[in-house]
Amino acid sequence: MQQTKFLSRIQALHKQKIRIGDFMNKIGDIIKFIGKTLAYVILCLLFLITAFLIYYMSSSAIAAKKGEKPNIGLYTIVSPSMEPFIKVYDVIIDRKLKSTEELKVGDVITFYSSSLDTDGYTITHRIYDIKVSDGKTYYITKGDNNQSVDIGSITRENIVGKMIYKINGLGKIQFFLSSKLGWILIILIPALCFILYDLNKLNKIFKIKKKIDKIPEYQNMSAKEEIEHNKKVRALLEKSKWMK
Repeated sequence: MQQTKFLSRIQALHKQKIRIGDFMNKIGDIIKFIGKTLAYVILCLLFLITAFLIYYMSSSAIAAKKGEKPNIGLYTIVSPSMEPFIKVYDVIIDRKLKSTEELKVGDVITFYSSSLDTDGYTITHRIYDIKVSDGKTYYITKGDNNQSVDIGSITRENIVGKMIYKINGLGKIQFFLSSKLGWILIILIPALCFILYDLNKLNKIFKIKKKIDKIPEYQNMSAKEEIEHNKKVRALLEKSKWMK
């Protein structure tokens, strides 16, 4: 009687172990699915960003060669003159003007000043007033955080583009990536991890292949040996699935 109870417990534990194993396999499949999905999403985002940057750089290069302004411009703000609307390290996206009719008081524009010494850098301020003199349009600008309007006025020729969108704090990532530490952490280390992961996966595949090669062929096998042979092959194939 005691032996029967003992065997029943062993069988129950065995079934529980199988259930736990099945549950862990399901959890593993879910984790693997989530990991693959995240990897694909990140790859898609990187592809879109790369495509946009290629378009931006190529269009900027073509525009510079023709002596024109680029269709799209990206500018990192390094001055607090437009706070709180645009903060330091925000990145703004500008679009090239098609006509002066697009501009109105309150628009934020990026321009080169002919009155201020900016060392060749652009300024991004808001249009405070628009005046017309002798048939020519002049724009008075002012930073939201400045007490007075900018010195002098600008014309259409000075304007690089009109702001259409801003990305908060993106400039911090830009400055970090341009540093040696940022380059190491963001570019080199992930690349090295991918290389090591692939090398480890290849090493495991070679080990499994060697184990399969060591399994004897079907020739002169008994039915029992053939069953054992199939079990070993299936086990190795199942193991290889986890390395996809």
